[in-house]
Amino acid sequence: MTTIPMEISNDYRTCTATIPAMAADTFVVFGVGAYDSLETRLTAYGNYTVVRSSTYVEKPMLPVGFDDSQIEIGRDWNVTYPLEANHTYHVYFYGAWVNNGSNPNTNYDIYVYDPHGNSVSNHTESAGMLEHLGDTYDAPFFTPTQSGNYTFRIVNNAEGSVAAQPATFMIIEDVECNSWHQCYVEGTDNGVQAINTSWAYEFVTESQNVQVLISVPETLTMYEARLYLMVDSTVANETILNNVPLAWEPGLYGNTTSTAGRTGTSVTIGGYNLDSEGYRGDAYATSDHAGQDMLINFTSPHTGQTLYHLVLIGGKGSGTVEFLVKTIFNANLQPSIVPSGLYPNDTGTVAYVSTSTDLVNATLQYSTNNWANATTIPMEILNNRTCRATIPGQIAGTNVAYGIEATDLLRDLLVTNGSYAVKNLSMLNITLIRETVTLGDNVTVRGYMTPQTGGAPIRMYFSSGNDSESIVCFTLGDGSFTASFAPSATGTWNVQATFLGDASSYGCTSHRLAADVEGPSFLAQYSLYIGLGVGGAAAASAVLMLYLKKWRGRASAEEEW
Repeated sequence: MTTIPMEISNDYRTCTATIPAMAADTFVVFGVGAYDSLETRLTAYGNYTVVRSSTYVEKPMLPVGFDDSQIEIGRDWNVTYPLEANHTYHVYFYGAWVNNGSNPNTNYDIYVYDPHGNSVSNHTESAGMLEHLGDTYDAPFFTPTQSGNYTFRIVNNAEGSVAAQPATFMIIEDVECNSWHQCYVEGTDNGVQAINTSWAYEFVTESQNVQVLISVPETLTMYEARLYLMVDSTVANETILNNVPLAWEPGLYGNTTSTAGRTGTSVTIGGYNLDSEGYRGDAYATSDHAGQDMLINFTSPHTGQTLYHLVLIGGKGSGTVEFLVKTIFNANLQPSIVPSGLYPNDTGTVAYVSTSTDLVNATLQYSTNNWANATTIPMEILNNRTCRATIPGQIAGTNVAYGIEATDLLRDLLVTNGSYAVKNLSMLNITLIRETVTLGDNVTVRGYMTPQTGGAPIRMYFSSGNDSESIVCFTLGDGSFTASFAPSATGTWNVQATFLGDASSYGCTSHRLAADVEGPSFLAQYSLYIGLGVGGAAAASAVLMLYLKKWRGRASAEEEW
């Protein structure tokens, strides 16, 4: 119990006192005791409940602004939004009260409750510090686990707070780029918006080029789709929380400012507007008949991380709209498994990977007669990025050409093609007629090629040291072939056969053989000289015999004389 002295009015008839501010839902009982001029004791009693201040927002796309002194010190304010389970929301609370310096004035805390009133999380940063309102302290986004009304209780904590400065509370659904999303849209009724006439989303990207693709059902016309640039990425001190930029605060209330990019191109920041009238954004699209799809194409002059708001406004009718924010424009297929060196009846596995987007479906067409006819095969999608199919085995000599068409999540058509050959395995077997030959004689090689093919060119290679030579011979009908070569020097000569391949068989190389080339024998080497020597000796013997014969005849004549 707390006692408070009461003030007496100038007419001595009224006594007043002020009870300090209490938290919402506090039940306060009070009693008054007083004495009149006759010293009669007068008493009175009463009670009251501190009413909870609250704001209900129909859709998570509108900011809630708090004026100076609106949430008094020690008081709180509830902000309630309907949220959908497993959707991703960007929740932030900022404004003039944020002060990272040494003398902050306001200390706001935030408590989150699910649709059943259960506590989800408490966020109690010190005075002047931004609250991290994601799923965890370092997560930028909040993802509800159930659908319903979520309440965010904002408390101006008396501990560390000496003021109630202005603030903005914002919740908006964050959509992932390069992925399709849906929302139900209703047109206006005589110009009056229904609850589902307008929708807004945010996305963050570093891509300067942004395309928004909007698929409209046949039951609906769209008044407009708008794109708002909500942050100036060239400003160094822009508000960033958990690595995600927050919208320029005045821009949430329709205010605009201009900024120029590096190329001098001026763009508008802010101007966020959900009404059919007023500023319609940096880029927009409209449709004039039911079911007409829309496209917004915008290129920002700024580089770096940029925050956008996308606004969709229905025209007439109703239906579910699909939309996609596209920031990937170079999607293509790259080979993962490509058939090579297939033999007869081998199946050919073909696999390609999408470089930057997930695949929805893919088909393969192949032809074995230069596309005079083609066969279509549905491809299997693996890990969302790889498409794979198996082409049946073919006979030798077949050239298989194939083409692939795949559709990714962006509804882009990714196309690629390739080809491969089916051939027989070939083998060469060679032998030397003689492993040792005399210089001047031929090194002769006999060989056999499998499969048996007549007229196939076989190139024979002969090499020894720095000397080399090649000759071409051709197979006979039974696959046999013969080649001869006269070496120019003695030593070991390596011999090898190569078949480069043809339309029905792959190339191959034989094993290597070695032929020894020797010089001629001593007799063969000096036969000329030996022949000359023998002939001279025989001539000398004949002359000697003739001389002796003549000498003997002369001697006999002298004796007779």
